[in-house]
Amino acid sequence: GRLRVRGIGGGHKRRYRMIDFQRLRYEEGAPPEPFTEKVISVRYDPCSADIALVAGGNRKRWIIATENMQPGDSITNSPHIGRMAVSATEGDAYPLGALPVGTLICNLESHPGKGAQYIRAAGTCGVLLRKVNGTAIVQLPSKRHMQVLETCVATVGRVSNVDHNKRVIGKAGRNRWLGKRPHTGLWHRKGGWAGRKIKPLPPMKSYVNLPRV
Repeated sequence: GRLRVRGIGGGHKRRYRMIDFQRLRYEEGAPPEPFTEKVISVRYDPCSADIALVAGGNRKRWIIATENMQPGDSITNSPHIGRMAVSATEGDAYPLGALPVGTLICNLESHPGKGAQYIRAAGTCGVLLRKVNGTAIVQLPSKRHMQVLETCVATVGRVSNVDHNKRVIGKAGRNRWLGKRPHTGLWHRKGGWAGRKIKPLPPMKSYVNLPRV
């Protein structure tokens, strides 16, 4: 075979949880109307974000949890876009056209009905900047702007496990547990200690009032 990715290898075995990234997934035979679900539990997931077990009607499913989601919360999933922006709470799923400008969002679709593909990592969130002619412009966590149809669904709030980027690895072996292979010595990056330094210019000397000799 051919080695396509050099940074992946080994790691502890992980159980995959079947996450439902499509929040507007209706039960069989149910009309496309708004429905509510109740959060049963919030649990750890080997991927970066925590997951929540929600139940509504005759089914249970796993979704990506938001920052302040707690067991017992009720979340709303609605496909409707009204004339006025809705007053959504964290964890609710609405089309972008129904949300007010400036809302923090996550789990964003690129095409209507395709399921969340963007802003799914732990602690990330995007911002709904503006709506233009049936489209919405969203600022991604990378500060890039993305334009999608206003019928694309997003979750209100920020993804859970906010302190994920503050964890201390501690040793090289833990990176191996996470499935990350070391680089070769040829590819060690050089930090600020290497190369030419760009220092600030010294203060200007004045020769206007020279002392008399």
